[in-house]
Amino acid sequence: MQERSTKYIREAILFFGALIFFAVATFLSLYEGSRLEDVSWEWPYSAIFSNWLNGGVESAADILTIDYLVYAAKFAPLFPVIMFVSAFILLLQLASWIFRKNKIVLSVFYLACAGVLFVMSGVFMSSPTVGLELFSRIFFIIGIVLVILGVTSLVKVRKQIA
Repeated sequence: MQERSTKYIREAILFFGALIFFAVATFLSLYEGSRLEDVSWEWPYSAIFSNWLNGGVESAADILTIDYLVYAAKFAPLFPVIMFVSAFILLLQLASWIFRKNKIVLSVFYLACAGVLFVMSGVFMSSPTVGLELFSRIFFIIGIVLVILGVTSLVKVRKQIA
């Protein structure tokens, strides 16, 4: 019983720690990305969401907040990487809580996340910026880890059934 409660405490600490890291990294990423307002020649390339929704950026006031994250990911990737990793830890922790009783579904979820990460890695692989190339590599590495985790979980469940 005590071992079980210790596990829950560790999971809660991991979750709230990742939540704090996510919040701080998001704030710092937005701060670094706000430099986009001063770099007007980068607006067509980094203000992607503003261009999609507004049809173009005429002034700094037209830039959406999410575009700050894109700019930070491209040119100052430290905090966006921390933000992504902590968000992904939150997602995996929530998934493990939701699918606690069904290990097969959790394993399939891991494999599906790995597939999405491999696709995103391929999309960002040929990026001319260092930040998005770094994200491509991180997506690929985390995808490999999730494939290994998902396959080993499926094998364990298969052995328990047999």
